[in-house]
Amino acid sequence: MFTALIKAGVIDPSMPIYDLSRALNITPSKVRSLIFNWQFRDPQLRNDLTAELRKALSKTRFSKDGTLLTFGIESPLLKEEVAARLRAKGVFADETFSREIVRMPVSAFVEFLDEIVDTNTKKTFVSKLVKDEQLKDKSFKAVAAGVLGKVAEKVAGEVGKELASDLVEAATPVARSFGGFLSGLITDQADKAAEAASELFQSGP
Repeated sequence: MFTALIKAGVIDPSMPIYDLSRALNITPSKVRSLIFNWQFRDPQLRNDLTAELRKALSKTRFSKDGTLLTFGIESPLLKEEVAARLRAKGVFADETFSREIVRMPVSAFVEFLDEIVDTNTKKTFVSKLVKDEQLKDKSFKAVAAGVLGKVAEKVAGEVGKELASDLVEAATPVARSFGGFLSGLITDQADKAAEAASELFQSGP
């Protein structure tokens, strides 16, 4: 029935879960379960979900919580995909706070980025930063870790030692550069990612 409603255009599965819950007059957990089962059986979502993950991550907001990076993915299937990919690398994300929120160590997020970012984008991004002498290490993981480390350092400088505040609210210039770095990588815009990363390294502490 849920699938039939989607095919008939009565339900938009991309709507926020809460909005669907109100429209259908059922609980958010029930809606989440219905969407997951629909996504799990959808032929278009049976292949590699990397493109869908990149699309979802390009729209989300990130925050730094101590040693963890936090971000939200409302799609139940993509949320499970993230968790499964992390588990395959021996990393178990903290999912206790919310079913839509993923919290993981920065090092684990670097591994995750290494898996979903296009190979040519990574090569171009790294070559630009190394050429500009921003970083000496030529590996993508090292460069990405260096950028994220610089983000943490700058946020700490702007909001004290508490890194739990949302980057967008706590340090807007840092958030802007971080957003450009991340969205550039995910959308295959190596120049944009490298420019944003350079801003982080060149600006003051």
